Amino acid sequence: MIKVNSKTGTWAALVGGIVFGVNSNVVKVANNVGLTTLDLLIYQFGFAILYFICRFLFANKKNRISQPYILLVKNPYNWIAGITTVLTGLFYYNSIQLTDPSIASLGLFQYPWILFLFGILFNKERVVGKHIVAIILLWLGTTLLIGGTLAHVTVPGLLYGFAAGISFATNLFSLQKITDHPFTKVFVFFIATILVLVFCLGQYEKLHLFTVDALSFGLITAILGQILAFELLSYAAKNVSSILMATLTTTELPVAMLLTWFIWGPIPNFMRISGLAIMVMAILWLKFEQSRPVAVSIKKEVSS
Repeated sequence: MIKVNSKTGTWAALVGGIVFGVNSNVVKVANNVGLTTLDLLIYQFGFAILYFICRFLFANKKNRISQPYILLVKNPYNWIAGITTVLTGLFYYNSIQLTDPSIASLGLFQYPWILFLFGILFNKERVVGKHIVAIILLWLGTTLLIGGTLAHVTVPGLLYGFAAGISFATNLFSLQKITDHPFTKVFVFFIATILVLVFCLGQYEKLHLFTVDALSFGLITAILGQILAFELLSYAAKNVSSILMATLTTTELPVAMLLTWFIWGPIPNFMRISGLAIMVMAILWLKFEQSRPVAVSIKKEVSS
């Protein structure tokens, strides 16, 4: 995998995490007005598939696609990306519905070390010392952030969050290996949309699809949770390593925490503020102080 835009890729990963954190709180507001996970997902993927189809048609209206479409079907990572895109939303939104976004983030936040492990095992990526330090600092910050909240954790909500973390790590890893084809994003979201429709068939009587709230929140979460997040993360996945991406996208947790405190309270104590500060410093340090070995390897890949 050639990483030719590492700096832009790191910013995409950072912003992708922020967008995901904002979206988690929008989902909680939607739950509070009576919308379910499937109400949101059906609109999310409906709007997303329309966006990616229009994007594909506009970008390629004058260009002839030389690559065969069968490549999309043959690449298993395209299928994995589509399936895990749905499963991540399904598990994470169920977790938010059962608890608050900060607790749901605790489960989702398991993905960095899983993605970190995937990069080492499957991509044979080099572990740089500062990556280890950054992960340790992030976990320290997480421990302080969550510390005062564990008494209010619901087990089903936490389990759904953990499942979302596993699915999200798998999704980010698969995005590195999806087919480099103009129709890939449409194909991935076509798989995801079909899967959501299958889930909705069994729950149709419980849905609130034909309401203004469902349409409004569906559009907002489609833009934040699917379109923007997928565009940013798929770009980042092609331009930074699994280890670096796993660390940078953890901006989701402090953003989710800050918005949760601001909207629902309570006012954070010194321990939580300290944890948030440690996380932000670790993320910024990793962003602006990329290691020399990684930079050198990128130059070698580009020159070859």
